[in-house]
Amino acid sequence: MANIMVNETCDLRCPYCFAGEFVNKAPKEMSLGDFETALEFALSSEGERQVGIIGGEPLLYTHINEAMNSALTDTRTDIVMLYTNAVQLENLSPDMLEHKKFRMLVNCNSPEDMGEEAFAKMRQSLRRFKNGHSGEGRFRLSVNLYKPDFDHSYIFPILDEIDFDVIRLSISVPPKGDLKGKTPLEYFVEMKPVAIRFIGDMIRCGVITGFDCNFFPECVFTKDERDGLRAAKEVLGKAVSHRYSRMFWERVIFCEVNNCSPVIDILPDLRAIRCFGLSEYTKQDIRDFRNIEELRKHYLYTVDQPACNISTSDVCDECYNRELARCSCGCLLFKADGLFG
Repeated sequence: MANIMVNETCDLRCPYCFAGEFVNKAPKEMSLGDFETALEFALSSEGERQVGIIGGEPLLYTHINEAMNSALTDTRTDIVMLYTNAVQLENLSPDMLEHKKFRMLVNCNSPEDMGEEAFAKMRQSLRRFKNGHSGEGRFRLSVNLYKPDFDHSYIFPILDEIDFDVIRLSISVPPKGDLKGKTPLEYFVEMKPVAIRFIGDMIRCGVITGFDCNFFPECVFTKDERDGLRAAKEVLGKAVSHRYSRMFWERVIFCEVNNCSPVIDILPDLRAIRCFGLSEYTKQDIRDFRNIEELRKHYLYTVDQPACNISTSDVCDECYNRELARCSCGCLLFKADGLFG
């Protein structure tokens, strides 16, 4: 799938922002004509049936309703996913909110990070979407753990108000990949306790956690930790795994595949990037490629495959999973110097 970045303006200032190269640096946004070009490219290969709309904060995009209508009414799309903080959800028309293809992934930060007023508006938006626009089952929360003492208690009141089956979980990479002298594996070991607490608390609330990017390399867990997480996953799997795709289930609770693959992000100027972490190094004009599959192969050959030969810690040198591309040793940004330096 591809994501179309319609603007670079955001109403929040997330401390871990992964799009920091772009967001709030200038009031740049995509013209509606360029959106149509980006949408055509995003759906240009057989099997591309989903497109994401991202920012900045896409709800602040001047042409958000026109762009969403174009994507939702395109016969090639099955799902149009809006990545948003939902604070300004009233900017989207009821027709868009109620469309059967419309989905929403809500970046859910704490009141401390969002501000109390924005947090309250987000909660109000979620309730209105669920109850007033038949939103049940068409949106999920996304939580980014970005520090070892991350306090996720702000999630519980939202779970009391709204039933969620899945929360997307990501271990954020520090800006520019600066680990302050730690190796990537040391960083993941440091972040492991807060992630395990979050996963356990969500299970107790009846919620499954599905990892997005920055999966934990399996080697950072002790045997007891692996066994415990796998046991929880097996119990849940017997009950509900049939409701989710195999690819999704591989990255639930305990990741069985610890690598990533290119998700194309198309910028407002019609350049694409391999991901926001590598945005500084991987910009390509989509008009130089026949279709999105050709661009994806370009990234596979120039970024992903060479990355398999780069270790980020001494323990990774002889790792069989790394050699088989089953583990990327954490975010590929940690390998940027070896790939592009």
